[in-house]
Amino acid sequence: MNFEKLLYWVLVLISVSTLISGIVQIFAPAFILGLISAEITAATKQCFATIGMFMFLFGGMLLQVLLSRQMVAPVFVWAGLQKVGAFIAVGIGVMDHVFGPTAMLVASFDLLSGILIFVYMKVAATATTAPLRAAERTLQ
Repeated sequence: MNFEKLLYWVLVLISVSTLISGIVQIFAPAFILGLISAEITAATKQCFATIGMFMFLFGGMLLQVLLSRQMVAPVFVWAGLQKVGAFIAVGIGVMDHVFGPTAMLVASFDLLSGILIFVYMKVAATATTAPLRAAERTLQ
């Protein structure tokens, strides 16, 4: 299995896990808040359910594009930025003692996911344009 295919399947798993964890966060925000040692109130449950909805949407969007086998660059850019942004937001929450240190495990997974999304975007774009560059050289 080549690197691009391996990365593709890793991203499929990441997008599915983002989608599923978003659903869990929508319907059981107190469970997730408890895992990251955060205060559980009506406001924090509502905020986490809302964040879960966005996780569900971004995970679903990324999964749909991956399964379509189309290189839709804006989807990869925004999905990657969402993952990196989640890392930053959770990191700030940990520094401000809103979340416990265990939240950094989730944040680190998001950072790694974002990096992998950007790497895949670069690898897939290179693989897609390589035949075009070869054709251009033939025409010259």
